Amino acid sequence: MNSLQDNVTTALETLTAGLRPFVQSQLQSVFGDNWIVEARKSFNKDRGHTGLDEDIENWDAHALLTVMWDQWNAVFRRKLNLFERSLVAELRAFRNRWAHQGDFNFDDTYRLLDSVQRLLSKVHAGNVGMIGELKFELLRDEFGETINSAAQKADNNRERWVVAFVYLMCGSVFVWLLPTTFGKLLGDIVWAPTGAIALCFGYLIYKRIKVRPVQLGPHECRKCRRIIYGTTCPYCVSPPVFDSSEIQLGDAELAAEEAERPNAPR
Repeated sequence: MNSLQDNVTTALETLTAGLRPFVQSQLQSVFGDNWIVEARKSFNKDRGHTGLDEDIENWDAHALLTVMWDQWNAVFRRKLNLFERSLVAELRAFRNRWAHQGDFNFDDTYRLLDSVQRLLSKVHAGNVGMIGELKFELLRDEFGETINSAAQKADNNRERWVVAFVYLMCGSVFVWLLPTTFGKLLGDIVWAPTGAIALCFGYLIYKRIKVRPVQLGPHECRKCRRIIYGTTCPYCVSPPVFDSSEIQLGDAELAAEEAERPNAPR
């Protein structure tokens, strides 16, 4: 199972590969052979970006999304609407968080995957199916353990009541047979062992029906991969949820972006 950070990395790489043909075709349709010059103008205020390669295959997610945002009115609004524009802004925020090694929880990761899938579907990218598979695996990993635990709990409850019923039947047989068989021989003394047997089976039934807390042995945390002994991992901390304030629009946002790290997806 991939970690949440791995899913984010794969999603951004898939987004990059899926957007390249669309971005190039749209820029060329408007600017012709001069499209690379016009695209480079989107980074005039970005001191952390040294320039765009003439081969779009070398553009990363940051370059593609920045060009789409900056050239929206001139180029991309012809094919996309305001909803896709909001997706571009959101994905830029997610990408910047990833580039600066920010934390991603399940909600953030699923939202990123869903936004990538929506944008790639709108541009008819051929690799959009990969995002659907990632979403399915993420949901399976997140809720599969909960579903399995609920099913196991139901099975244990059913087993407890079945065993308790067996104890009840066996105890009833002993309590009925003992005075019937040995009543004349032992007289009133027979009620002492009969009561003891009834108490023993009653205690066994009580212990079987009583709800006990789940005891877990050592197992691997599915997020940090460390060995834990309970239901909550002490090593994992709750990362911050998606902050919409990260999405800053317009030239102010472009000027405020920090220098990009060299490990951005190609």
